[in-house]
Amino acid sequence: MPPKAPWTVKLNRLQRKVLIVILAIVVVPMLVAAGLASVWVSSGFEERLERWIVDSSRSSQIWLQAYQNDAIMLGTVLADDPQFLERLDATVGDPVQPPVASIARELGVTFIQIYTPNQKLVYSSVPVHMHKLWKRSQTEAVLRVTYRGKNQLAAIGITPVPRHGPARYFLVIGSLLNQDFIDELSHLTGLKTRLYYRDGAKYFDVLSVPGKSLPLDHLPAGVLNSLQKEKKPYYSVEAEQGRFRGQYTPIVDSEGYVEAIIFTGVERRGFEEVITNRVVLFLAISILGLGIGGLMGVFLSRLVLRPVKDLHNGVMQLAAQNFNTTVPVSSHDELGDLAQAFNAMAVSLREARDAQQQAFQRDKLAALGELSAALAHEIRNPLGVINAASALLEKPDQTPEKKTELTRMVREESQRVSNLVQDFLQLSRYRQPNFASIDPAVPMERALAAALAGQNNLRVQKRLQHGVTRIMADAGLLQQAWGNILTNAIQAMGGDGELLITSGSAHGYITLSIEDSGPGIAAEVLPRLFEPFFTTKEQGTGLGLSLANTLVEANSGKLYVLPPEGRGARFAMRFPVYPRSET
Repeated sequence: MPPKAPWTVKLNRLQRKVLIVILAIVVVPMLVAAGLASVWVSSGFEERLERWIVDSSRSSQIWLQAYQNDAIMLGTVLADDPQFLERLDATVGDPVQPPVASIARELGVTFIQIYTPNQKLVYSSVPVHMHKLWKRSQTEAVLRVTYRGKNQLAAIGITPVPRHGPARYFLVIGSLLNQDFIDELSHLTGLKTRLYYRDGAKYFDVLSVPGKSLPLDHLPAGVLNSLQKEKKPYYSVEAEQGRFRGQYTPIVDSEGYVEAIIFTGVERRGFEEVITNRVVLFLAISILGLGIGGLMGVFLSRLVLRPVKDLHNGVMQLAAQNFNTTVPVSSHDELGDLAQAFNAMAVSLREARDAQQQAFQRDKLAALGELSAALAHEIRNPLGVINAASALLEKPDQTPEKKTELTRMVREESQRVSNLVQDFLQLSRYRQPNFASIDPAVPMERALAAALAGQNNLRVQKRLQHGVTRIMADAGLLQQAWGNILTNAIQAMGGDGELLITSGSAHGYITLSIEDSGPGIAAEVLPRLFEPFFTTKEQGTGLGLSLANTLVEANSGKLYVLPPEGRGARFAMRFPVYPRSET
């Protein structure tokens, strides 16, 4: 057998079927179509991109005109107000009243000036100096001004006062073309906007970078002269040193000079560059077309679609715990092998489930037997005492004192059996808590008050630091749980000792603990501490801590045994904080 060439690729049966389907979709026409589509898409997208930028650039002229229209409108309102003319003639106080100044700020007006008919300035709301004054026939203009030591442009509206008859004053209302103007244009168009002011024969951007002038020196030769002379916009696909597509629009003042140039454009990056690059677009369309064709060929083939659908249905049935499902084996390729493996897996899962159910049933019966044996053991001792005392009571030779003692023994052991059965019923019967927003220390305080009744030799030290934090719980169930813990603590101390009660909250949880000064809990006892019927006392039932643990868990809490600060035993309950505790 000749050796296998290192460059050959081995295809399995399913791969060969898929390859045949893909080749049947005609690869060559797909590539030709990709070439034509790349030319059409790139050209059309570039044209639409240019149209969008050019149309958006007109917004600068529209916005500039809107500034002037707002100024003329405000000037008309003031000129038609007789009181405004009276204030001008009186020359006392500020002729522009606060309501008018507030409206001016809302319209973006920067300054308001008043001139005499011979264009002498008699009032200015802010120190703005105009380099050249407007012509008397003009109602709007763009002029160079100086404001706060900087040369800027201002769009102004000129209104005679009064508007009818000989003018006694001229009201000039203007808005500076500053960074606010640029930001509004950028927000309006969604494009990058820059403003280049003229300084001599050159233009500089003094707004983009505070304290720094960026010259407009990256335009092709002759374009700047054309902008100044012809005053027509210029569009470039490599504007701003090749980083943008955009248009340069001249701003002309009242004497016909180009005082500024506004640039509006979009950055060259990402999606736009892919769409307008014919080579990249051809490769992308070709790869996408071949990929889509291959996928369609695969999924349209009945040899693949039907087994995959059957396998999908089988998986969904298996996910729904139906372990009796099977997948039909309709072919002898890899999909057929997969169907057979799936059927074998379903059989294995069904057998494992049955074995698990049998093991669970055995464990449940074993646990029930252990619990029954423990309960029978606990009941047998009191019943033995009751039987013995009853037999002695039947003898006629008993003294009255002896009969009284035997009656007491019967009564005490009967109460013990009753308490044991009651605790067992509470442990086995789940009670639905009545949840409410409570202070977690209240059930503990009530249980403490009940446990300390008649106990004069016990001292209590409290360190409650949970503040106003609250939890959602059943106060009655928690009081019962704390009562069991306190009973154990008092019995361990022998009725004489000290209890330390603490609380605190952190990381969304609150913890309350009780520590006694008794002998503590041996390390070997800790793992079985919450087991039912496990006790180290001679007269204990072993259900107190188990019942307390069940009650705490029913209230979404956790009962812990913590290392004590002293030498006794320390039990703690931990609960999640009620989210609305702050309110």
